[in-house]
Amino acid sequence: MDKNFDAAPPQVALAKVFSSVTLLGPPMGDQLVQLIRHLFSPEEAEIARHLPYYYPRSQQSLKKLAAKAGQTPEEALLLLEAMSKRRTIFKTRKGYALLPLIPGMFERMLISGVDSEWHKEYARMLNELYATGYVRKYNNRRVPGVRNLPVQKAVEGKTKIIDADLVSEMIDFHKELLVANVCQCRQSTRFSGKECKRSKPEDGCLVFGSFATMVAANKDGRLVSKEEMRDITQERWEKKLVFFTANVSPQSPNAICTCCDCCCHYLESVNKFGGIANFAHSHFLAQVEESLCNDCGKCAKACNTYAHIFKDKKHSFASEKCIGCGVCVTVCKQDALKLVENPAFRPPSKGFVQLAIKLLPGTVIAGMKARLTG
Repeated sequence: MDKNFDAAPPQVALAKVFSSVTLLGPPMGDQLVQLIRHLFSPEEAEIARHLPYYYPRSQQSLKKLAAKAGQTPEEALLLLEAMSKRRTIFKTRKGYALLPLIPGMFERMLISGVDSEWHKEYARMLNELYATGYVRKYNNRRVPGVRNLPVQKAVEGKTKIIDADLVSEMIDFHKELLVANVCQCRQSTRFSGKECKRSKPEDGCLVFGSFATMVAANKDGRLVSKEEMRDITQERWEKKLVFFTANVSPQSPNAICTCCDCCCHYLESVNKFGGIANFAHSHFLAQVEESLCNDCGKCAKACNTYAHIFKDKKHSFASEKCIGCGVCVTVCKQDALKLVENPAFRPPSKGFVQLAIKLLPGTVIAGMKARLTG
């Protein structure tokens, strides 16, 4: 290594693995090394650095993996199981794998709602690392993997509306509906000594289909009825939260993150680090009729992307920051705001395979640029 870090050599080596573009990692530095030191013991780091990324490619040979780490198979298995239980690595029937620090490990680590000093320190360190803005290097090309679901009552009267815009379509289609134990972003904010201004950690993500079944099996959430899910979505809209989901059709298994500007790392990326490039063009965008505006400022307080600006008691609108969520429309009592169709909109992919194929070229180019400029 080029620099002497305050960590064991295997921990430094694993930090270098997590810094890779393939794992959407931050650059090597003291913050990353100390985070890895917190997450992995030297013995765990030694075997973890030899794991594949994202998903085991085939049935892994424990004997070969242990040999690479200089451990016996028995020692290696105990370490792998301990890391899997702590959720610092990902386990399937085929073996074990590494996930990116975020998104990936972060969500799996905190979604359970476990509250411990170890988790609190992890959240604090991760939040500080993310706040450095290293994700900017991955936001250099549009890769529309995430889309917004607008407030339903703000679009129900639109003639151009399609079913994919409606949360109700997801609720009606899927049999398995679940609410996660906590929102990992709001939980990490609380662990860092702050509180959300719009919601609470217990307002966890909304999960649908086979994804809900898997989350329930891990005891990371509770299954709910369709009627309860409708009530929950209405409550989240009333809290002025933004609904983000994968850019696939309502019939695909999926999850909805109900996000706020004070806690959500994705919105942090959108608002501060150019992350709107990873956002699919919304079907609708807000439009302002200034002649009807009375400069009350309610829209500015409600907007999670700061598209509405209230300065010197006057309203202005930064249309390039609008994501078409419709929250502002619901708070405007003067009818000065409405949603209009966005000509750049494209329907979501049918499922995750089709989405991956669509995103691959942009992802590869973004990764190459990040590698060259990182």
